[in-house]
Amino acid sequence: MTNTSPRTGVRTRQDKTGHRFAFRALRSLAGLLAVVASILLSGAQPAAAHPPSGSVYVWASDVRVRTCQSTSCDLATTERLTRVTVKAYCQVDNGERGRVTDGPYTNTYWVQVITPQRTLGWISAVFVGGGSNNSPVPGAPVDSLGDPTIDCEYL
Repeated sequence: MTNTSPRTGVRTRQDKTGHRFAFRALRSLAGLLAVVASILLSGAQPAAAHPPSGSVYVWASDVRVRTCQSTSCDLATTERLTRVTVKAYCQVDNGERGRVTDGPYTNTYWVQVITPQRTLGWISAVFVGGGSNNSPVPGAPVDSLGDPTIDCEYL
């Protein structure tokens, strides 16, 4: 049996046990359940971030993490890296504008890293162990125009 409330205008139905159901509420609930079911059945998942490709060892003390590949860039964090291994995405040769010299060491490469406090930023390869002057360091792929398969995630 169906009735329309004179006060609210909502159609209700009384079942055999005497309980009343609002058709509008049932339709809304049915619509919501259909949307949820379609999402669950489609296997939709959030897009995964590109994972770090390797790790590098920072041999120096108080290395600053930058927002881009130059000492003139802003700091990405106040956190400083000291003798620590960090996750690395990639590295790029930034040429003369990216050159950093520390004593006998000099390098134009910059490495994109994630700090222990989970900040994404850039450090000069001059502070990363295992490399040579003006050369890429081991542990992170090199992003170059000649190799389209390696692409720094956030340039």
